[in-house]
Amino acid sequence: MDNNKKAEKAMVKEKNNRKVDKRSRSLKRFSVLFTVLFIAVLLIFNIVFDVVLGEQTKWDWTSEGLYSIGDVTREVLDEMDKDVEIVGLFDADTDTRYDRIRPMLDEYASQSNGRVTVRYVNPDRHPGIINELDPEGYLEPAANTFVVRSEETQKATVVSYNDIFNVRVDQTTRSQYLAGITAEQSFTGAVKYVLSETTPVVYFTTGHDEISHEANYNTLVTILNSNNFDVQTLDLFGLDAIPEDCSVLVMASPKIDISPSSRQLIFDYLRNGGSFMLISDYSNQEYDELNSLLFEFNLELSNDKIREGDRDHRYQDDPYMIRAIAPAGTVTETTVDGWTLVENVRGVNELFNTKDWIEVEPVLTTTEQGVAEHKADPEASSPAGVQNIAMLSENRGWMGNVVSESAKVMVVGSSKVFGDQILQTFGSNIYNANLFYYSIQWLSGADQGESIFIAAKMPPSYVVTRGTQSTNVFVAALAMIIIPIVMLLAALIIYRKRKHL
Repeated sequence: MDNNKKAEKAMVKEKNNRKVDKRSRSLKRFSVLFTVLFIAVLLIFNIVFDVVLGEQTKWDWTSEGLYSIGDVTREVLDEMDKDVEIVGLFDADTDTRYDRIRPMLDEYASQSNGRVTVRYVNPDRHPGIINELDPEGYLEPAANTFVVRSEETQKATVVSYNDIFNVRVDQTTRSQYLAGITAEQSFTGAVKYVLSETTPVVYFTTGHDEISHEANYNTLVTILNSNNFDVQTLDLFGLDAIPEDCSVLVMASPKIDISPSSRQLIFDYLRNGGSFMLISDYSNQEYDELNSLLFEFNLELSNDKIREGDRDHRYQDDPYMIRAIAPAGTVTETTVDGWTLVENVRGVNELFNTKDWIEVEPVLTTTEQGVAEHKADPEASSPAGVQNIAMLSENRGWMGNVVSESAKVMVVGSSKVFGDQILQTFGSNIYNANLFYYSIQWLSGADQGESIFIAAKMPPSYVVTRGTQSTNVFVAALAMIIIPIVMLLAALIIYRKRKHL
């Protein structure tokens, strides 16, 4: 009897197990089917949504808005009173190199109240587009570039890949990497350029072993072009006069002194309301003729090398690589303390021949612990005190006679302050590029409302820059090897315990 009951219970239990097992299999099939259907619906919805509303629902998730326009550009677009066309010379359906910036160009069109139009034409399929955009043959636009033009002003300019992406080469690995995004800077500058009736020129002098602006100051040239300045070179030898379209004359780190005739040439230009920026470095060279010119502005290039005594205002504790102070004044609106990097500085002195019609002002200085080493001799150093790294001077007349336009001069004691090496390494994290922009703005007399400054946008970096090499290796091994192994072992232990429940 007991055996029969046990058998009945076993049969009932087995029957119930079969029901549970059958129900479990049904639920499993239903779950798999439902998951497949859900994924299919999600994919179909995503495809349809992207086709219908994709262009209207794209966002720039980058931290700095690398591929979006900013407030400065929106203001420029809002004030446009002429039409501008942006033409991409490539096949938009197959060429992907500009995919990241095309939504930005769509913003130019949507934010300009119809003043900006964008189109893409493959010059291989439609070769006539080159003649349409450049009938005179001045621009020589190439495939895979952009042409920005205005029919009303009859002005046009080319924006190339290198104007949009600042690609550099790592000198250690010889591999290329993206150092900055200058798309907004370049396109907004191009729009301003083609809308302007006239284009002032910034001339970089040659003939005195100056630094080549093409090789060393590409970032500066981009800033100038973005503000409707043309940049050209000018050989002072044999000239009768500085060209009338010269907005600012720049002499970048001459290795030899100018001649008396060049000094007179520059002086005549300044006396007629010109502007001059002299950029120097410390060296053994002395500049008697240049100082004779600067005497008219109560300024002087010294023979001193500047050293910073405050360790908080040094870069990597190098006393000759100075984190300079930009005091509040004509060029800098509010003091910028320690965010302007300079190197190998030649001191700039203010002379004590005070004249009411000459105003002199510091632009960059050391701290009160700065020291001037005469002829770079640490044993022949001045007492600690504020040393001038850059100064400006405005002369409103000679011999007490007021002139119609004042002459402006700025003397900067370091060529590295505006060099590509610093600007492309630190980008908008330092004040150097802004200092140059505001200085040119003052020297040229540009209307602040007409000028723009859009800093290059730096892509985020995830490189570990702190800690010793051994520490960084240990942390990397911990994150990539040790922690995953520990988690895997823990999962296996839990699995085995649950399996035997």
